[in-house]
Formats: sequence, C-alpha cells, structure tokens
Amino acid sequence: MNKSDDNERLEEEEEEEEEEELSSVGQEETNNQTVQQSNDDESKLQHDLANELKHTLKIPITDEPPNIGPTPYKVAIVGMNELGSATAFLLICRQIVTDIIIIDKNSKKLAAEYADLSTCTTFVSGVNIQASNQLASCEGARVVILCDVSDDDDDHEKQQKSTTVQSSNPHENLLSNFKITSRAISHYASDCVMIIAVQPFEVMTQLCAANSMIPSYRIIAPGTMIDSAHFRLLISEKLDISPASITGIMIGGHGQNNLPLWNSITVGGIHLLSENTSIGTSHDKENWHQLHRNANQRQEDIIKIKGTEVWSISMASSELVECILRNKREIHTVTVNIKDHYGVKTDLFLSIPAIISQNGVSHLITMNLANHQNENEFASIIQNIETTVKEKLKNI
Repeated sequence: MNKSDDNERLEEEEEEEEEEELSSVGQEETNNQTVQQSNDDESKLQHDLANELKHTLKIPITDEPPNIGPTPYKVAIVGMNELGSATAFLLICRQIVTDIIIIDKNSKKLAAEYADLSTCTTFVSGVNIQASNQLASCEGARVVILCDVSDDDDDHEKQQKSTTVQSSNPHENLLSNFKITSRAISHYASDCVMIIAVQPFEVMTQLCAANSMIPSYRIIAPGTMIDSAHFRLLISEKLDISPASITGIMIGGHGQNNLPLWNSITVGGIHLLSENTSIGTSHDKENWHQLHRNANQRQEDIIKIKGTEVWSISMASSELVECILRNKREIHTVTVNIKDHYGVKTDLFLSIPAIISQNGVSHLITMNLANHQNENEFASIIQNIETTVKEKLKNI
C-alpha cells in the first residue's frame, strides 16, 4: 500500500471519528433538551398546583393596586376616651408609626391627653404626636381608628354602657354621630383604611360602609380577634402550654354570637381534632366545649366590672395597624363584609379569617366548617346578626 493510500485511509478514519463525535454531541444535546423539557414540565405542573391551591385557599376581595397616596406611617385616632388613649399609647410603645394625630371635640380633655402621651414619646424614638379637634386633620392618614363619637361626657357614658356583649343596642344619638363622623372622615381621608373600634362591631362597620365613600374592603373591626384570643388563652391554661404555640379561632359576631372552629385548633402543629375526634361536642369526655362558654363569660365579666375591653380592643387594633403599615399579609378574624359569600346576598359585616395587607382586606380565607352542625350554627349566626343590624339601623 503506497503512502497516498495510507493518507486517504487516515483521512477517512478521521472523518468517521468526527462524525461519531458530532453524533454523540447531538445525542447528548437531545438528551439534555429532553431532561430540561421534563424538568420544565414538572416545574410547570408544580406551579399550576400551587396556583390552584392558592386560589382555592383565598378569595380575592379587590384587584386594586396597592395604595401609596397617604403619608405611609401616619395614623389618626378619633375619640380620646379610654380606648383611644390606650390605642395611642400602644402605637407609641410598639413604634410602628411615625405620626399620630389624636382628635377629640373636648379641647380640655384633648390637651391633657396630648400632654400625657407626648411625654411618652420621649422614651422612644421616631414617633411624633399631634392633637386636633378637627376631623380635617385626618387628611393624609394611612389608617384612621374610630374609638369614640360621643359629643359630651353623658354621651360617652351611654356609649360605654352600650358596648356590653349582650347589648348590641347603641344609643340612637351615638349612631347618628357615628354616621356623620364616618362620612366626614371618608371625605378628608378617602384613601385610608378605617378600623372601627366602637362596638357593636357588626352594626358600626355596616353603618360606616353604608354612609362613607370608603370601599368596604378598607373598613374593618377587631371583631372575633378578641374572642379568639380569649379562646386560645383558655386552651393554653388547660394544656399548660404557651398561647404563642396555639392556633384556634372563633368566627361570627363578637360576644355571644361567636362560633369556635374546633378543627382550627393546633398545638405545636398538631390538630387537637385528630387526637380527640369528639372535641367540642356534647360527647366530649374532656369537656372542651366548656372553654367556649368560659371564653364568653370571661368577656362578660370584664365588661361588667370595667365597662369595656379597653386593652384587648386597643391591642387588636394596634396589631391591625402594623399589618396594614408593614403589609404583613397576616390572617386575622376581623369584622369584614361577607356579601356574596356563605349565602349572603347583601352587605353584612361579621368576623371570618381574612388577609390584612396595606390596602385593608385583600382576601377572605376559605373556611372548613367541618360538619353540618357548624354550618347550621354559622347560618343561624348570620341570620341573627343580619336581623340585629337591620333593627338597629332602620331609623338611622
């Protein structure tokens, strides 16, 4: 074989090797593309499932974009009764606001409260407090907390008496004042989230929504946040475990119209219902249902002796303020409008779990009422609250 033949053969072998190498690379790329496609498909499936769960769990209230109009950390408190003062104090202590404006028609009382509270600001940094007897000062507030609408001390006394758990019968003059006040606030602070701390929450939130220019998803009240707190505390005492490690909620109305969701109770991530399938029923040998009665009695005792749950309501209100200002998107059982949900066709405010964000209520949480008994009880509560609200507001 001559040299020329050898060269030709070598060239042919090199070409074959190159073709095999290219073929191998091509096959590898194809395999990689197949694997990538498979990963993409799996990722898309997981994403779709996550989205499906997200939409199943949450009911959107509004598609409106985040509101950035008002001063980001300014809060107005209307009414410097005990509740208003306690709320202002907690906001100062928690340092979650930069500006607090306290508003009251009684100039002497307002001046005294301002002097006292402004002294408190010297013990913290970055909190400025101002006082005014004009609702126009609400302008620019990100959150407005409505604590008192009475004209004088007599009206204030009537309002305190009307806040008992059993009552739900606020003085008509106070309802009229509330109507005028909430409407004026919505004129000066139309972009605010309004927290209604005046009881009964279900009546006052509905009155506010009907007479103000503020969308209903930006009108909330602490509601059964307080009932749920009593409930968790009693559970923690029964189990001798910190309430911080316990979840559990009540829904419906604040006071006697509440309903405990036993399937919502977890202790360290463990559902009590899985450990005691009869929990909360008349067949429960551990008498857990007594905790519901005790929680309601606890509230009644506080009000009977003190007149109102000043610190519980103010703490819950300050917690809601923090959720709004910091866009925390936490779930709380607040008094919200449930129109078009749970068979309700008209505006009706009561407490269910909701996500609280910078724009108020962004989503309602889908509740598992677990059984027909809960469903029937909740339907009865809805009917009771609806009847009460109509009765109280029929002449307003």
